[in-house]
Amino acid sequence: MPELPGVYWWMDADGKVIYVGKAKNLRHRLNSYRYQGQKIPKTREMTAHAKFLQWRVLRSELEALLVEAELINRYQPQYNVLLKDDKSPLYLVITQEEFPRVLRLRKRDLLKRRLKGKTFGPFPSSYKVSEVLKLIRPIFPWCNAPRQKHMRRCFENHLHLCPGVCTGEISSADYQKIMDQLALFLSGKTKLVTDCLKKDMEAHKNQLEFEQAAAIRDKLKLIAEVTSETYRLRQDYFLPNLSSERSREGLIELRQILSTYQNLPREYVIDRIEGYDVSNTSGKQAVVSMVVSVGGQMDHSQYRSFNIRSLDTPNDFAMMAEALGRRVTHREDWPSPQLLLIDGGKGQVRAVLEKLRATSWQTMPIIGLAKDPDRLVIPQVAPGQAGRLKINWTLLNLGGDDLALQLLQQVRDEAHRFGKSHHVARRLKSSLQLPK
Repeated sequence: MPELPGVYWWMDADGKVIYVGKAKNLRHRLNSYRYQGQKIPKTREMTAHAKFLQWRVLRSELEALLVEAELINRYQPQYNVLLKDDKSPLYLVITQEEFPRVLRLRKRDLLKRRLKGKTFGPFPSSYKVSEVLKLIRPIFPWCNAPRQKHMRRCFENHLHLCPGVCTGEISSADYQKIMDQLALFLSGKTKLVTDCLKKDMEAHKNQLEFEQAAAIRDKLKLIAEVTSETYRLRQDYFLPNLSSERSREGLIELRQILSTYQNLPREYVIDRIEGYDVSNTSGKQAVVSMVVSVGGQMDHSQYRSFNIRSLDTPNDFAMMAEALGRRVTHREDWPSPQLLLIDGGKGQVRAVLEKLRATSWQTMPIIGLAKDPDRLVIPQVAPGQAGRLKINWTLLNLGGDDLALQLLQQVRDEAHRFGKSHHVARRLKSSLQLPK
């Protein structure tokens, strides 16, 4: 078994494809089924159903992504639930027009609009589609500008991402040739595309059309780069980190806010921020996520999630309190934060303060981030309260360009993304649980 990127597919006794997957390292991925099949109900059911396994070695992770989407679209495997049924999968469509457009559509829009053309996908996330489009548009440029009688040069044409449909620089036949090559590339037929381009390059050379030949040569170089064994797609994170300089400034502004509204010392160091968010469906399969920002940069290796088992009815306050109570038990195992950020308003923040008041974290700085519009919820607890806490609240509206707010929004949004992904996985596992 090769340690190379590729795709693989499981088949049942009748030879029907029941699952398609991709891997950066085929050997590691396929070996993982030996223990995953015993732990994950979905995998256990699938491997029991599967009788045959096939794989195809590819040159790069990008090719594996494209071929995986092509095979899922062709065979509609029953166990590719996340790619078939979840609302997030996206499709690429090359429309059937005189000058085809390249559109990305969700499944519901694809069915509603009933566009004629070639469809590719599904892709597992909006990020993956954006990454693919960004890589291939300089190689196979297209124009999505609305057709008008008198068209102006579009913005993409200035960036060499449109071949000149808007200005009449390219004929319909030549444009369609680019779209045919794009369709082959999206189908994972990279070698066929490069062979056609090489033939075109030689033809231009023989006709002494060196400028056109050089343009094709540059395309071949780009294809070789993005499909090389060393090329890797960036990890699937939707939230880019702030630059280190902006992060430092955001931490300084945040420290000033806390010293003003929570009476913290002006020399108080904020390095580790932990963000928390609740994700559930009507209280079922609830998950509270914990994400970590260190020095203003998200540290994915320190993320944790807490499955809520004490209740299955909607109660974000109690769920948040349970998760923070369990977090405190790990204070010797995990580094301590200098700030807790709670996704929510006064109710969520009060629940956490009540939960932590009898622990070693009773003086831990805690703030909330409420939505619509985003504003800080800053509590100041009156000392010596024996009964219900007496809290003076400050609701602080900061401008959208405030670096402290941007830093906290990054943590909050990452907690939401991470929590939702674990909640969906837990919900899926529950729905696929075999009856005993």
